[in-house]
Amino acid sequence: MQELKMHLKKMSELNYNLLMSNIIIHSKIDEKDKQILLWCLQDRDRNYVRLNDNEQVYENIKKYLSLLRPLALPLENLVRVGGFNDGGYVMFNALSAGGGGGGSPLSWCE
Repeated sequence: MQELKMHLKKMSELNYNLLMSNIIIHSKIDEKDKQILLWCLQDRDRNYVRLNDNEQVYENIKKYLSLLRPLALPLENLVRVGGFNDGGYVMFNALSAGGGGGGSPLSWCE
């Protein structure tokens, strides 16, 4: 149970960092201010925030975040995954789109 809690906490932190990174990148503020705010999201340790004053790191973060965008997918290629009371997830079903993979997509929902 403790391991699950730690995993959920890390996922929550990741989601927060992705959300805040996207907000920062798409904000209409000075580029230098964006860079400083992105540095502050580089939390490496609970006792300090690591600031990396490297232009290449900043450019790499921007390139990476530009890839994280919603996709327009046909609804027939989406499947709900998860239990009945957990809220579930909507995921792309590669099998129905002619992709590879193993197992039945319906078994994911059981």
